[in-house]
Amino acid sequence: MAKVHKWSNRNLRNRSFRGQNLQQANFSGSDLRGCSFDLAQLQGANFDRARVGYGPESILIGLLVVIDFVGLAFYAMSQMLFGALGLTLEIPTYPYLLALLGLLASAGISSAICPSRKRVKPIAALTTGALLGFFYGGVMLKNDPQAAVLTACIGGVFSLGMSVMARTRLVTVAIYTVGGCAAYGVCFFSSTRASSLLNVQQLVAGIAWSLLCLVFLGITLQVIANLVTELKDFAHTSWRGADLSDVNLDGIQLDSYKRSRYGLHNEQVNAREPVKSVSSG
Repeated sequence: MAKVHKWSNRNLRNRSFRGQNLQQANFSGSDLRGCSFDLAQLQGANFDRARVGYGPESILIGLLVVIDFVGLAFYAMSQMLFGALGLTLEIPTYPYLLALLGLLASAGISSAICPSRKRVKPIAALTTGALLGFFYGGVMLKNDPQAAVLTACIGGVFSLGMSVMARTRLVTVAIYTVGGCAAYGVCFFSSTRASSLLNVQQLVAGIAWSLLCLVFLGITLQVIANLVTELKDFAHTSWRGADLSDVNLDGIQLDSYKRSRYGLHNEQVNAREPVKSVSSG
């Protein structure tokens, strides 16, 4: 028989109940803002008069994570890309530039399509972690190329592991932040390369780089949109993938965005009736 949890009339803001067995749990009258019930077993749980919505602390934490990783990613990519702006096909290190651009592009593209294709998330985690591992590992080990490749592998594996095992969306927030910076890095490099080629009347190559710049500008904006959505979900009470069969949702306050996102229509919120598994989609 499942253990009955009694958490009524308590301040539970920003708690994570992800994946827990909470059948018949009583959360009536509690403050659940910012809580995560993702993948939890909530059959018969009581959320009568519970307060749900955005947790102020969660919003602040999410923004701090974004700021931190923007600083880390922009510094790393600016150092790597600014030193490569003058490289041409004749220079022996040009293939390394192509490899860097390919890694940046992979991180940006995978972060852009990740929400609609969940199988792409491991690629986003690997590439974003590898980018930071490559640069900062290389810096700490006195720019040793072999050591930088090793730390890139370590960073990629660590990021992948965190994305799989972590119970918080903050990992995905960090991945999208670095992925967006990577996409912008390709956009910036393409724009500078296009400008220099067009200035010397190399129209075909200049137009090609210009088109690439526009493509990655769009990818950057898409990743930013994904990041904003993930921040909202992190800061808001969430039931992504939870089993809400026969749950009591009487009297809880849900805005129209979350009602639509989680399929909690008005008649389901205002009356006690079976609500099947809910997913944010």
